[in-house]
Amino acid sequence: MPFIDPRQSIVAAIEARLSEVRGRARPRAPTSAPSGPVAEAGASAVNMAQRIAAIDRADPDRRRKAVRVVLEAELARAFGAALLNDPGWPAMLDAVQAGMQADAQAAHAVAVLGEWLLARPA
Repeated sequence: MPFIDPRQSIVAAIEARLSEVRGRARPRAPTSAPSGPVAEAGASAVNMAQRIAAIDRADPDRRRKAVRVVLEAELARAFGAALLNDPGWPAMLDAVQAGMQADAQAAHAVAVLGEWLLARPA
């Protein structure tokens, strides 16, 4: 039985949800080959996986950093990539993460997500 990498599973789940939201927001004509949003989603998933894999295994803050990669990608998709150049972007991400940690249920979900993102295939 093949091992399913949980990092790819969470990225796929996020991408599927974003595709649903985008599909309702602006219908697109079907294409025969992946392009446009589909190609961007694949590239984004690869980028997120690479950034998460690059986090030092000895870093005690690596779970928070892995979740931040996903959070950053999700917010940039939802509100536009132009935010990445905004000088207030890092502070806004800090505030969002702090808010998530302040809520017990959200903090638990974030902890589980962080562990899942950092799980290494056997």
